[in-house]
Amino acid sequence: MKTAARLLLLVAGVACFAWFVHRAGVGEIWRTCANLGWLGPLALLPYAVIYAADTLGWRATFVGRTAVGTGFWQWYRVRWCGESVNHVIPSAYIGGESVKVYLLHKRGINAGEAAASVIVGKTVQTLTQVMFLALGCAAFFMIADPGSNVRRGMVFVLAIGLTAVAALFWLQSRGLFSILLRVLRALRLRIAALESKQEKLRQIDHRVVDFYQNKRQRFFLSACGYFGGWLLDTLDIYLVAWLLGTPVGWTEALAIEALISVAKMLGMFVPGALGVQESSIVLACRLAGVPEALGLAYAIIRRGRDVVYASLGWLLLYLEEATLKGLHQRVASQSDP
Repeated sequence: MKTAARLLLLVAGVACFAWFVHRAGVGEIWRTCANLGWLGPLALLPYAVIYAADTLGWRATFVGRTAVGTGFWQWYRVRWCGESVNHVIPSAYIGGESVKVYLLHKRGINAGEAAASVIVGKTVQTLTQVMFLALGCAAFFMIADPGSNVRRGMVFVLAIGLTAVAALFWLQSRGLFSILLRVLRALRLRIAALESKQEKLRQIDHRVVDFYQNKRQRFFLSACGYFGGWLLDTLDIYLVAWLLGTPVGWTEALAIEALISVAKMLGMFVPGALGVQESSIVLACRLAGVPEALGLAYAIIRRGRDVVYASLGWLLLYLEEATLKGLHQRVASQSDP
């Protein structure tokens, strides 16, 4: 996406959130946040558990030879580094996934097998997100007024999500990179970086197709891990609301988190989904009938949590590579399959 478009989305998101803050009142938001007190650090705990569930889901997609010393916590660390890059750099997740492949390769895992696991993992995560969104739609149907536009809107979003997942599976089951190369050639476009690696890209296609056709048990385990991660997302706002003294029900928490997950996808081209995430949280809370002050307080607390985890992730990445320039060069040269 062009820089101008990214800036426009960023400005629009921040402006919308600023309007919400003005409407609710800074004093009211501050009083709500102050209710956390010394229990504030507890708000960080759910995300660590969500990371663990997602790591289990991703690990299940890997079917190659595991290198010595790459146990669960190494996969957890690699995923943390990659997601921190995804959170800060608006690269539609490409940057962070490349970092994951490189870090696994650095630990002795075949880069082609690592790349296949990243592709399959992201697809399974998207599939389970649509399943989670379906639950969110059901939750909104339970709490929204009959005939509300919210109901129709959630059905529309769900239909788009199902279509996107079906398209991903169709492309990957027929060789995503092979199709891409054929389309580019049909358009008489030659990208040297892809042409020089076409055999390696086909090998990745083969590994992905083999996973879908012959590793269905692992596919199920991966889906369970990722779906568990999405469900644990509801624990986040549930806990924060309880700590703030304004508890919400599981139905409201599920509906809110489902809508936030959609907004984050739409804001993937904005650095950290800044403004987009905050505005979507406030809007989701309003639609779910949650007090606006609580929605704004949760948006601020969640942004603080994201900053903490992203900072720790970049620190882990720094311990892996001394400079970002060196990291970029190594990702480009060593993460090839």
